[in-house]
Amino acid sequence: MMELGTIVVVDHPKHPLNGLEGKVVGRRGNRTPDDMWILIYFASKMRSYLVPESILSFQSPDNRGSEEGMH
Repeated sequence: MMELGTIVVVDHPKHPLNGLEGKVVGRRGNRTPDDMWILIYFASKMRSYLVPESILSFQSPDNRGSEEGMH
């Protein structure tokens, strides 16, 4: 399960937010029994979106760009 504040990347080629980096700001229930809706804040969009946990991947600290607006 993803913790609040974790930096993640949308990792699904058909998702409209594919490749965007965001911060986990909440959890909003189950999409399926083993897949949770995760509320992600995307600084580049200045919005939060619900994204299935199954299409998110962790962003490693060494691969990150600037974090402006992510705090």
